[in-house]
Amino acid sequence: MLADLLVGLPGPLVVLAIGLLVVAEAALVVGVVLPGSSALLTLGVFADSGLVALPVALAVGTVAALVGSNLSFAAGRYRPGALSSRWLTSAKGQRARAVLGRYGGSAVLVGQWVVGARTLTPRFAAAAGLSYRRFLPWNLPSAAIWGLVWVAVGYGASEAYQRWSWLAVVVGVVLIGGLLLVGRRALDRVDAVEQA
Repeated sequence: MLADLLVGLPGPLVVLAIGLLVVAEAALVVGVVLPGSSALLTLGVFADSGLVALPVALAVGTVAALVGSNLSFAAGRYRPGALSSRWLTSAKGQRARAVLGRYGGSAVLVGQWVVGARTLTPRFAAAAGLSYRRFLPWNLPSAAIWGLVWVAVGYGASEAYQRWSWLAVVVGVVLIGGLLLVGRRALDRVDAVEQA
């Protein structure tokens, strides 16, 4: 887990490592395997624990998301050959480029929030011929809000977990018990139908 790797590091190194990971997620297409949202959630948890100041965590999440998506757009514009892998030129890749060509900026806005698509959307947008002047007004607020939201969710979830962890255990036990009861009744009904 990412938190286990970073937990012993000083705050500035944690911030740097997570910021670079979020940039690399989009710029180097590692987000398909390692989503930046997980890194930003971890940064929010570290902010709640006091290892990193919350304003610093929010700023790093925002800047890293913006830099990563803009580097990804530049890679799609200036290195279109990098899009020639088998998956990117598949039917799904062609459809993605067509959607970006047709819907332009609004597809960039939505793509920011879809895991995996966040890393590819800026590249496809550039390859589809979307100008940087059209890309930036859609990407700027979307990437900035995306970075802020994931850090804030990590921060809030950590704080809520510390306060309400007992409630989470009770709810989990009740849900599991309910699912087992429903499953048991469903099996009993199947047995009754088979015996009839």
